[in-house]
Amino acid sequence: MGRVSLLIGPIGQLVTAKSMPWRYGDQVLIMENAGIAVDGNKIIEVGSWDTIGSKYEGECRIPAEESLVTAGLIDPHTHLLFSGSREDELELKLEGVPYEEILRRGGGIYRTVSATVGATDNELRRILLNRLFEVAKYGTTTIEVKSGYGIELNQEIRLLRIINDPSIKAPIDVVPTYLVHVPPRDMDRGEYVNMVMGSLDKVKGLAKFVDVFCDEGAFTVQETRGILREASRRGFGLRLHADEIAYIGCSDLVREFSIASLDHLLNLPEQNARLIAEGGSVATLLPVTILSLMSSKRPPVKALRGAGVPIALGSDFSPNSWSLNMQYAMELATYLLGMAPIEVLMAATVNAAYSLGFRDRGIIQPGYLADIVVWDTPNYRWLSYELGRNKVLAVIKRGAVLDSTPMGTVISKECA
Repeated sequence: MGRVSLLIGPIGQLVTAKSMPWRYGDQVLIMENAGIAVDGNKIIEVGSWDTIGSKYEGECRIPAEESLVTAGLIDPHTHLLFSGSREDELELKLEGVPYEEILRRGGGIYRTVSATVGATDNELRRILLNRLFEVAKYGTTTIEVKSGYGIELNQEIRLLRIINDPSIKAPIDVVPTYLVHVPPRDMDRGEYVNMVMGSLDKVKGLAKFVDVFCDEGAFTVQETRGILREASRRGFGLRLHADEIAYIGCSDLVREFSIASLDHLLNLPEQNARLIAEGGSVATLLPVTILSLMSSKRPPVKALRGAGVPIALGSDFSPNSWSLNMQYAMELATYLLGMAPIEVLMAATVNAAYSLGFRDRGIIQPGYLADIVVWDTPNYRWLSYELGRNKVLAVIKRGAVLDSTPMGTVISKECA
């Protein structure tokens, strides 16, 4: 009998993609009475519990007879690093005060920029670490974190250094993205765009991706084109906030660039779904933001499906959409966007991994990272069906069972 570090089983229901990316209608693997053998940080075998349980002895075992087991959740779009909050602006929105007026009064994103710039490095490290532990409680095992609340170049570099700070002992993997968020109010926007393009070498090594907020009131298509061109030349992966507030041609940029993910897409023309598919991009949808904006707009899910675009889901955690819970994004994807429960699960695991350029996670198969969630639900449909409860029983990250508090240990040997 082989000895491994972790056994999970017997499992009531195991659900995983068979390959990546996953497109609507693709097959999935659904197994009952399953088992998973993990050694170190990798999955080494998946099969029936009769086979796995008789073949391996584990240093610890997680029984899951009445549970669902899936790959760990992956959140590919967050604004996790900022200081302050804007809860009072919710009441203004309910009163019908337009966002432009909120900005004029000193609120909105520039208010968050001011609070973030005014925070110390230690304060920002503490904020980031606490949020990383919080998202892990809800089953997130890999997360993208954008800069964007510094705007001025030195502040953006400061935020990216904090995201990369080795002293932040995060329980999960973090993917840093340089977000070119909004133009500064006290600088010519043309000069600012030129400065961003000329400064990308200073960001190299601090960010895996460059993301641009291309939209009405943010950056124009032409400005975005220049930034993406320079980022691509320097080897950054490309991401894009596109067609959220209005369609001004941002999603058309997939004709010109290899863009890993186009995000938001509330105003995406249906015919552009074909362009996204042809470009090999992922569409990352953000239903929590739709709710927080109180928007009647919806991304064209049926058109994206029909074109064969892989769909991912993100939380879009920010001062405007305050939810660290990827399960909530999954629930809303069904109830707001009409996405099927299996589609939601694939969007939050394998397709989210694919959008971030990972090919080693998001799937429960031999050779993949042992990023796994054991759920307090009998089957995958409950992930969309039941609202508002944290349905996690256990989170395994790289083969280690996570504790839920920053002060606790990461690995628990008492996993059986």
